[in-house]
Amino acid sequence: MSQSMPETPAAPAKPRFPWFWILPIPVALGLGIVIGMQIAAPGGLGPAVTQESQEPSAATQSETAQRIEVERHDANDPTAVGALDAPVVMVTYSDYQCGYCAKWANEALPSLLTSYVESGQLRIEYRDIMFFGENSRQSAELAVAAGKQGKYQEFHDAIFAKGATAKDADYSEAGLKDLAEHIDVDAKQFIEDAKHTDTVSLVQQNHDEANALGVTGTPTFVINGRPIVGAQPLEAFVQVIDKELGR
Repeated sequence: MSQSMPETPAAPAKPRFPWFWILPIPVALGLGIVIGMQIAAPGGLGPAVTQESQEPSAATQSETAQRIEVERHDANDPTAVGALDAPVVMVTYSDYQCGYCAKWANEALPSLLTSYVESGQLRIEYRDIMFFGENSRQSAELAVAAGKQGKYQEFHDAIFAKGATAKDADYSEAGLKDLAEHIDVDAKQFIEDAKHTDTVSLVQQNHDEANALGVTGTPTFVINGRPIVGAQPLEAFVQVIDKELGR
């Protein structure tokens, strides 16, 4: 039976081994124990149950797994940050109502931005999805709208500030104007762009892509084709990124 995700990570529980990564072709990814992973209930957009473990994901450790090519390298991608020619690309499947996504955004992401993105070594292609319903969809569409004004990361950081999620956000007309001022975007364009058909289509495309890959939990990452599942500590990302950089 599914249950709502707690506001803070639960105590370590006995892990299960869901089929969380199913590709169009058979790929051995070495399914393993997940850290801080939120698993959507059957049927997609619904309540979630949580799991937590101190063990690294076997998918992270696998040296033989076939790489998953999901990078877009699109100069006009409104939700990507970092140099287009960065040698490492991290695709991030996240949900703005996901508490573990907020945890990762506050604990691991800042160092990745400072140490790798700002130096041109890492590009992050965010793919905001909507496992938890309409608030997630609206948040993802607003994120794209902010990105169209070059403020995607600012929107992302504002929603996840201090461990908050979109459940805490005020998306009333007044709230959106205040948010636009906070992230320094034009409020009218921000609101209009969030409703534009190409924004709606991009959010749906990202969600459909995650479903097609078999992503069942957020956050899920693919670093130069190598998957990492869950809100793992900074060291797990540094290890993979540095290896891709030849260090």
